[in-house]
Amino acid sequence: MTLWKNALTFVASVAVAAAVTVMPASALTLKEIKDKGTITVGSLVDYPPFGLLDSNGQAVGYDPDLAKEFADSIGVKLTILPVTSANRIQYLLSGQADVLFATLGITEERLKVVNFSVPYAGLEQFVYGDKDIAITDKAGLAGQTIGVTRGTTQDTAVTAIAAADTNVQRYDDDASSAQALISGQVPLLGVADIAIGQIEKTAPDRFTKKFLLRQQAQGIVVRKDSPELLAAVNDFLNGKKKDGSLGKLHEQWMKAPLPAFIENAEK
Repeated sequence: MTLWKNALTFVASVAVAAAVTVMPASALTLKEIKDKGTITVGSLVDYPPFGLLDSNGQAVGYDPDLAKEFADSIGVKLTILPVTSANRIQYLLSGQADVLFATLGITEERLKVVNFSVPYAGLEQFVYGDKDIAITDKAGLAGQTIGVTRGTTQDTAVTAIAAADTNVQRYDDDASSAQALISGQVPLLGVADIAIGQIEKTAPDRFTKKFLLRQQAQGIVVRKDSPELLAAVNDFLNGKKKDGSLGKLHEQWMKAPLPAFIENAEK
């Protein structure tokens, strides 16, 4: 079973988790998290290799592995809370998650409501779709239908350049948007390079990259009132960059080196 099939199998379980009412967590400071003995980390489980569920229903991938190492570094247990692209910031702000290791791109809009760590990963985002569609820039989106995952930076980027007659179809998670392309519900997708690799394993030689949307740095996310936790995350990430272990984890999951613009980014 492919990673995307695994992800699609578990989308329903993520949706159920999203529907459950959870009492807000009170832990805001690093001391409170240590006193609690557990850190609750919101993470995507439908976006391999950043996050997925294995055959035992356990979260694995670049984000969950990094979250486990961070929990170990501050001496607490890890609880992974499955989130989606659409609800992850809401889960953080409501207190259901203490922190997000959830493939979030750093944007000015998001910085108004949350704080980001030093970048720990980076993506390139493309308009991607049926190989018979010959478009090379935003002008080609006129009259087209394109899918995006709701609440992602791909959604923001496509919305910003779409023509008035472009039909933007939004899906609640990355597995659903990928499946919409593969099944022919949409001919084009705004999507990150990592997801393109997974799509091409499932549907080889059907789709091509049309044009680059943006280069995106990603960060770990905390609430605005958690400066001590943010400092601990930054110290952790900068240490892992310095000793090379972040690059090794990136190679393990992404099968590619940590991008230079991420490797050199510090706060």
